Amino acid sequence: MEIGVTIYPQFVTKDKTLASILAEIKIKEYDFVSIFPHTLGLIVNGCVVERKLRPIETTLKGVGVDYILRMPTSVNLRDHIYYSRHFRVAKAVADVAIKLGAKVIVMQSGKTGRLDLEIEAIQQLADMIKPFGVSIALENTFSVKDTLYVVENVERDNVGFALDVAHAFLSAQGDENKLLEDVKLGTDKTIILMVHDNFGKLFPQVESEDALAYGVGDLHLMPGSGKIPFGKILRLFRSVPILLKIKDPELFAHIPSKGGLMEILMGH
Repeated sequence: MEIGVTIYPQFVTKDKTLASILAEIKIKEYDFVSIFPHTLGLIVNGCVVERKLRPIETTLKGVGVDYILRMPTSVNLRDHIYYSRHFRVAKAVADVAIKLGAKVIVMQSGKTGRLDLEIEAIQQLADMIKPFGVSIALENTFSVKDTLYVVENVERDNVGFALDVAHAFLSAQGDENKLLEDVKLGTDKTIILMVHDNFGKLFPQVESEDALAYGVGDLHLMPGSGKIPFGKILRLFRSVPILLKIKDPELFAHIPSKGGLMEILMGH
């Protein structure tokens, strides 16, 4: 089973280069990484910065780790007021995927606005990238049903579901049975499974520095540190790429090897 790791923007600093992070991930035997191209300076004002593409491509291919791309989380193709600005950025990410040879773009489904706009936009993006063998994996911001509705209505064979298990657990408000029911709805459409942990609690809403004390919100904990039954979830799938999403740089520095992570997932 392929397992990848998300390289969040805050991990790349003047003391920690992208190349050194990639090398550490390769040593731990992970198969691929997810990168945010806009935070690597590849997109400015909705346009691709062509001169920066080659150095990034050289770094990625030099280490020899496969890579997928991640849209900015601010992209909301349901926003009818600023739709053109969102679409311009999304199109630039699609262009970067083509030029870097990435085969998957992960994007979050919009939170509020017009569903019809989002569906139409994803259809346009999917048609643009299909000749290059690129797919879009649409991630559930929270509700699995809502995101699956978009995937099914886009009706493109290069658009699938990116199931974020932790978001689904929050949507199910910590109810394990509801979580497993929701996961089953998207099993056939899932092209990537995203893992991190939390306690399934959305309320009360608290300051970010208080969230862990309360066990509230999208905490992005290491699997096994919260309440999500990963073993039961993984048994619903035959073989699907898994992506680890840990945002805290300290936690990220101590992630286990690929084999170690698999043991943790199957044990919970």
